[in-house]
Amino acid sequence: MGIYAPSLEGGAVMDNLGGLLGLLTGFLVFLALMNYVVKWVNRLWVAKLPKTSKFKAAYSPVMRFLVKNHRFFGLGAALTVVIHLILQITFRWLSLTGLIASIVLALDVMIGAYLYFKQKGKRGPLLIVHRAMGVVLIIAITAHMFSKM
Repeated sequence: MGIYAPSLEGGAVMDNLGGLLGLLTGFLVFLALMNYVVKWVNRLWVAKLPKTSKFKAAYSPVMRFLVKNHRFFGLGAALTVVIHLILQITFRWLSLTGLIASIVLALDVMIGAYLYFKQKGKRGPLLIVHRAMGVVLIIAITAHMFSKM
């Protein structure tokens, strides 16, 4: 259930595109969230492995890729969610849970951008908020996927 928009030509194609963009947004959010996970796993386990470990040799490039591109995954998620939101409002309906997830994502991206440009290298309370928003975002996206409201 949502607020319905008038039906327009090409609605079925736009429905599929809207769904694809929603999945792409979710995938990009997942990749962005992996930044914290791979660092945590590295600190907890991988860093303690010997330098000759094959697992460590394979894990390190994956971790570097995810950490290096974290901001691009977040920005990509923000851009795809805007397009997804526009298509859904235009050709289907405004989903309340989707709108909430979009707002949470937008706020988290703004906090992340602020941290990157203004507080580079500093750890503080805003970083904790940025990480907590990631958890809220997981909940919001899950609620959106299951409720479609």
